[in-house]
Amino acid sequence: MNTAVLQQESYPIALAVQPMLQINGCAVFRAQPQMGMARCSEQAVRREDEGAAPAQKAALAPWLERKAKQILASCFEEKLSIAQVASRCSLSRSHFSRAFKKATGMSPQEWMHKSRIERAQHLITERSLSMCEVAFECGFADQAHFTRAFRKHAGLSPKQWQRSQCSHVDVL
Repeated sequence: MNTAVLQQESYPIALAVQPMLQINGCAVFRAQPQMGMARCSEQAVRREDEGAAPAQKAALAPWLERKAKQILASCFEEKLSIAQVASRCSLSRSHFSRAFKKATGMSPQEWMHKSRIERAQHLITERSLSMCEVAFECGFADQAHFTRAFRKHAGLSPKQWQRSQCSHVDVL
């Protein structure tokens, strides 16, 4: 910001502050307007710098990230909201979501969705459960919802993915 403009803007402020800087009617400083202008200019430049580079928000501490992931992983059965998970971590919902994303690179919802699909992939490779049972175990509302989510994540339906995994095992 131009210092000449700052001086023009801050000089009236310095003049207005001058009476407050007097003790018993005597001026504390003879150069009060100039000092006031310098102080106002300094504050304006500081504010401009702060606006240009906002403070970085901290990510979750590693122990808190592990705790949050454990809580989110248990959400398959409990159906906890993100606000409830944040509360269990003693954080506000917005701070928790922001810090979790900074720590993991994905939002809590995205992480939970990804972990559900990964769990489903693990269960599918066992072949002992039907797709409906896998969907239920992973917290999906029904098999159709599970299939849509799985296809979006893996690019294949659960059955196609299972067949592709079987063909990899047969080749080895």
